[in-house]
Amino acid sequence: MNNLVRLRIFWWLPLYLLLLYWLTLQLDHLVFAPDPRWHAAVRVDEPGAARTQGTIRIPDTVLTLDEPMLLILNVSQNLVVRYPDGDIVGTGGSMETPIARNKHRPLLFRLHQRAMLPGDHLHVELAAPRGAARMANAYIGPAAALETAWQYNNLMRQGVVKTVVIVLLITALLIGSIWLFYPHRKEYLWYALGSALWAVHSTNHLVRDIPVSDRLWAALIPFTIGLSILSIMTMIYYYMPLGAKGERQHSRSLRYLWAASLLLALPLFLLPYEAGTQARYHSVWYGFLVILFALVLAYVVQLYWEQQTTKRLLFVLCGFAMLVFGIHDIWVFDNAELTRPYLLHIAALFTLLSQYFLLVRRFVLSLRETQYYAHHLEELVDEREQALAANYQKMRMLEQEKAVVDERERIMRDIHDGFGGHLVSTLAMLEQPNAALPAVKENIQDALNDLRLVIDSLDFDSQDITTALGMFRSRNRRKIKQAGFELHWAVEDIDTPTGFGAEKTLQLLRIVQEAITNSIKHSGGDKITVSTGMEADGSSFVQIADNGRGIADTNQPGKGLASMRKRAERIGAQLVISPNLAASGTRVRISLR
Repeated sequence: MNNLVRLRIFWWLPLYLLLLYWLTLQLDHLVFAPDPRWHAAVRVDEPGAARTQGTIRIPDTVLTLDEPMLLILNVSQNLVVRYPDGDIVGTGGSMETPIARNKHRPLLFRLHQRAMLPGDHLHVELAAPRGAARMANAYIGPAAALETAWQYNNLMRQGVVKTVVIVLLITALLIGSIWLFYPHRKEYLWYALGSALWAVHSTNHLVRDIPVSDRLWAALIPFTIGLSILSIMTMIYYYMPLGAKGERQHSRSLRYLWAASLLLALPLFLLPYEAGTQARYHSVWYGFLVILFALVLAYVVQLYWEQQTTKRLLFVLCGFAMLVFGIHDIWVFDNAELTRPYLLHIAALFTLLSQYFLLVRRFVLSLRETQYYAHHLEELVDEREQALAANYQKMRMLEQEKAVVDERERIMRDIHDGFGGHLVSTLAMLEQPNAALPAVKENIQDALNDLRLVIDSLDFDSQDITTALGMFRSRNRRKIKQAGFELHWAVEDIDTPTGFGAEKTLQLLRIVQEAITNSIKHSGGDKITVSTGMEADGSSFVQIADNGRGIADTNQPGKGLASMRKRAERIGAQLVISPNLAASGTRVRISLR
């Protein structure tokens, strides 16, 4: 149902086709003939023969005419007119092969009254290749009347075609020049080729003495119009926008079409000319071009069906005009109509000028856009810079907000894991009826120490481990001294690994705190040394050593050591626990990567 509704967009098409048909009828009979009283009777002995004789009756009023002239509007190829006594009145050119071509031009000859008698006959010799010698519409009358008629007919049959050829060549030159500067716009190239080829084809109406043989000329004329139609089709293909995927559709079909057309054109050059085989194949070739053009027209109609734009409507109008006028010309060719003109060049002019307008319009719009960007480049750059700065500011704010949120989550996690764990353990101890106050006090002290670590990790430049260790020392020196240990501080400035932020610093301080706590509780010594330095590979290390009894090989690692290894792994550090060779005891070394 939807398709039936969409068919309404073609409500005008039947009327347009009727208009084109009516126009062909009008042009068929558009003959600027002189007054009928000047019409002279024509007789051809063997119509259609390659060479034949004929006569033109001299009117009874010939002696009363002022400067009598002979006007022949239609001749199949060429002729020679002679007076009754055999003297030549005039000729249209060479009667030898290749015979002069006058089918598309009226012939006008001046007559001498002394050589004519009323009722007598002028003798005509007719010549045409492949048996088609004929003539029609001869007039003998005064010069004033016949010259005017000749001028009008010559204008319609020669002047119009000359105008078409000149216009097509100029448009081909202009569009071709544009393509030279923009070679990636292939639609300009194909338009230039199509327009130039059509101009070459139209010279068939103008050239009287052909520069090649009849056979080659008879092959070139249909071949050039075929190439022109294929070029115009290719131009339409490149003119239309790309598909949804950014690619052109039917590219392979277009290549196959070109290959098939060139293959079908070969018989035009290979078939024999004199026997008429080549001429009969012309009907096959022109029929193929009609079918081909109808398929392309169906494609254009489909495009207009999908999207009703003025440009696509123009393609549809031109396409149907070409189709109707082309069918008319094929009918004239097949029926060897002598008095009916060929009309396709008129439709071609309309079509190619329309396409010229569209291509120039596209070029001008593109040029204006380029000029606009050239003139407003600084403004556009400033606008883009401001937009980028605004976006960058937004990104910074978002990053800051995210950093704040991440930091809050980290603090909550650290407090939960450390300080919160100690408080929960303390509450559990207090709930026991025989709670030991020293143990409760120790748990509370550990909770406070852990809270201090969290605060220290926030209260310094996270890119400076030395400062963090210094703050750790100031908070824990008293505790270490009260435990009966001497703290030896050998910390020097070391390079902090890139990206070693507050969270990693907190984990490092907890490892240091755990190592010191283990030394106080289990080493049995009285001295703890905290030092820093550089490894052989250039990485930094933090080391905690005591002078206690060391770790026996039989000892199983406790939860403290496991926790230290897990924290070291979390910050990407290497943890090594080994005997302290300098003063017995144990050495904990954290290598930062």
